[in-house]
Amino acid sequence: MDITKTRAAEWIARLHAEDCTDLDRDRFRDWLASDPRNGPVFEHLTELWELAGGVTSPSVTIPHQTIRRRAFSRRHALAGLVATVFLAVPPREGAHASRIEETGTGSIRDVRLTSRAHCRLDTQTRLVVGFDEQRARLCHGQIMLSISGPDPFHLSADGMTVQLHDQTAADIRINRGNTEVTAIRGRVFLSAAPLREAGRWVMPGQRLRLYRNGGWNIDYPDLETLLSWQSGELVFRNQPLAEVIQEINRYASRQIVLSAPRLASQRLSGVYHVRQGDAFLQMLPHLLPLRIRAAHNAYEIVSL
Repeated sequence: MDITKTRAAEWIARLHAEDCTDLDRDRFRDWLASDPRNGPVFEHLTELWELAGGVTSPSVTIPHQTIRRRAFSRRHALAGLVATVFLAVPPREGAHASRIEETGTGSIRDVRLTSRAHCRLDTQTRLVVGFDEQRARLCHGQIMLSISGPDPFHLSADGMTVQLHDQTAADIRINRGNTEVTAIRGRVFLSAAPLREAGRWVMPGQRLRLYRNGGWNIDYPDLETLLSWQSGELVFRNQPLAEVIQEINRYASRQIVLSAPRLASQRLSGVYHVRQGDAFLQMLPHLLPLRIRAAHNAYEIVSL
């Protein structure tokens, strides 16, 4: 196992140790920022560890001197566990999975994970379900996850763990620069290294975004706009053209390329129906000073 994987395994163990401090977490964030390769390796090992069931801490009180010695051995034990899992299992998404659910471009479908766990998958989404079917990993894309039973359901997504309990629902999405979780019904619990040891509750209507650089924030999105994808619609409210195109491209087999940088910040509002194909492109020249030309397997937007 190379040095990056070894160090990532040690950080997983350190962050789960009983004596992990704020200074440790600050050093962890420095390590993440020191090399762009560190984040993906850490996230992959974390997901393998979570799908394998993780390691729980015994709830006993022991003397301080014993804590330091025990935490050290536990750190190495966890690092060894992660290393063993990584070496024994090729780094593919099917490892530790009972099944894999996914959608293609432009496809939206419903999946029943258990008798009390329902999931709707958006376009270009991949979900790996663990053997116990009470935990899963979102590899990429977006889902609406609803839980109706008393047993908690754990979802890992890009280094974050989302825990849902009875009568809760959440919209979870992995973007290029962040992962976002919106509590739709009930409150959901999030844990991730940047959220500190205690984790964070996300209340109904709140959205938490966790960024690749370790930062995070909470806001209150417009839920009608956020959830419009479930009915095959994309609702845009005064959004820059570049963002609109990026979102529509998730559903399009033929991509739209914006070759007019000065138009990127032009704002648009409206409703795009996913199954209406090129309707957006037909409408666009009537709204902005541009023209559209067909390129190889794409549509190119240029200025007039």
